[in-house]
Amino acid sequence: MYRQLALSLAVGLKPGRRVDADALWAPRPEGMLVWLHAASAPDLAALLHLIPRLETLEPMPSVLLTMQEGLGCPGALPDHVMVEHPPQDTLAQATAFVQHFKPDMGLYCGAPLRQTLLWAMERQKVPLTLTNASASELDPPGFRFDRAAQQALAQCFDHIICKDDLAARRINKLRGTKAPAIPLGRLEEGSVAPSADPIKLEALRPALAGRPVWLAAETRPGEEPMVAEAQRQMTRFSHRLLSVIAPDDPSRGIGLAETLRAQGWHVALRSKDDPITEDVQVVVVDVCGELGLWYRLAPITFVGSSLVPGFGGQDPFAPAALGSALLYGPNVGNYLDSYSRLVNAGGARIVKDASSLAQGLQLLLAPDKAAAQAHAAWEVASRGAEVTDKVLEILQEQLDEKAF
Repeated sequence: MYRQLALSLAVGLKPGRRVDADALWAPRPEGMLVWLHAASAPDLAALLHLIPRLETLEPMPSVLLTMQEGLGCPGALPDHVMVEHPPQDTLAQATAFVQHFKPDMGLYCGAPLRQTLLWAMERQKVPLTLTNASASELDPPGFRFDRAAQQALAQCFDHIICKDDLAARRINKLRGTKAPAIPLGRLEEGSVAPSADPIKLEALRPALAGRPVWLAAETRPGEEPMVAEAQRQMTRFSHRLLSVIAPDDPSRGIGLAETLRAQGWHVALRSKDDPITEDVQVVVVDVCGELGLWYRLAPITFVGSSLVPGFGGQDPFAPAALGSALLYGPNVGNYLDSYSRLVNAGGARIVKDASSLAQGLQLLLAPDKAAAQAHAAWEVASRGAEVTDKVLEILQEQLDEKAF
């Protein structure tokens, strides 16, 4: 009761008008439901990478995803994930939202905190976890008249995961008897590495043995001429260099192979199971589900949909997690934070055209350079795994409690 009163002071409890929840939001799915909320673009990216891991929970819950205004998902989501706008900052809407969806548990990622919505969750006794916790959000600097309200807000969460010991100490001063905040780091974009057929993998290794190989993944029609030109420039320095091109749409593979052959290239087409002989210069991947195979085989990956504008880039963490050094173009707006982190760690290099792509390839053909960059990219892609595991552990415990 005391915490509810203190939270009431924190949020002001603007009543708002009567709400028709059925008109505002889709129906609640059957079974267990976990609510995820992203407070910023990096937090949303982290949750989008977490969602596939939720499929390992038993029973697998449906997912209700909300996010801060102005954010949007860059692609399609699984069928068990519903995306809804969060309620407005009024008591009526927040209460209606919680009573409509009745989430079994919630995971709030980042700041700012939506205090009215958290008040409504607290009132309905929804178990909540906060990740990427900001000490300054929960414990603002300076003298505070509403200290009790800040304590109540920090105690809304059953579990809090923050970035370091300093943040944990500040937050724990507000937690009272609640479980202490855990300084594990940030829940970040991780890697959901695509699988690869082990039989195909072992069959291809002998054909590639001793040859330098690079992959151009998820390429668009405007990029493939630049990829071919970069390959042409590079053959002056490495005549055995093999380029593997995986277009964004595998159905374009046959046409792409015909175009390259007309330009004088020796091409192997995967759908035809063409052998990759010594004279083959380009492999065109037009078979669905083979990217994981080539991420494992190619020590260098150019991540496509990035040299030409209008596509927003592709997720770099899959090749990074599988040990590939990364090159990418300047048009990666959908994954800007991901590429910034990779570049800052020395795990990726930007290119702007065919010539700079060739220069990047020439640099990375030195095995030590490629290995160092690939390792840096792998470390970034792997970071946050401990936080992800802890979040999954918490959610599984809450599911188990709900089941009994």
